[in-house]
Amino acid sequence: MYRTALVFYPQSFVGFNKTQRLERHLFSSGFIGSRFHASPAFTTGTAYRQFLPKGETLQRYQYGVVRIHIQAVGQWITSKGMLLDSTNLIIVEGDAFIASEKQCGIFCDFLKTITGDAYLVDTVANVSCLGIREQSVMYFVDDYKLATHH
Repeated sequence: MYRTALVFYPQSFVGFNKTQRLERHLFSSGFIGSRFHASPAFTTGTAYRQFLPKGETLQRYQYGVVRIHIQAVGQWITSKGMLLDSTNLIIVEGDAFIASEKQCGIFCDFLKTITGDAYLVDTVANVSCLGIREQSVMYFVDDYKLATHH
């Protein structure tokens, strides 16, 4: 799986959480599919390639498992080495990307129709610096029963 990710973020800082709106519209448009089990990430939907076309390769579909995160807040190191933080992020990881804003223009325009905010895109070479957080699970023993709490 590729360690590169695309981060779509609003051009200006947005203080209002729009992740539920993004999730509804991205699901109904076919960009995202179902959630992975035990993870807040989504699979790709049936229209994923209409928004993020693939580069010219012999392989017909994506290179590996693509995970899409809709994140309220996050920070990452940009392709230019700067630390950025933003809200209402869409993070796509696990695919081979062409580092081109023109390639992602259709999706940025679509995000603007959903939120009203102009979106930019950045390519992040190291996914581990994104601050993607999986849902935490705490286990404890209560009367000899194993229970989980989210």
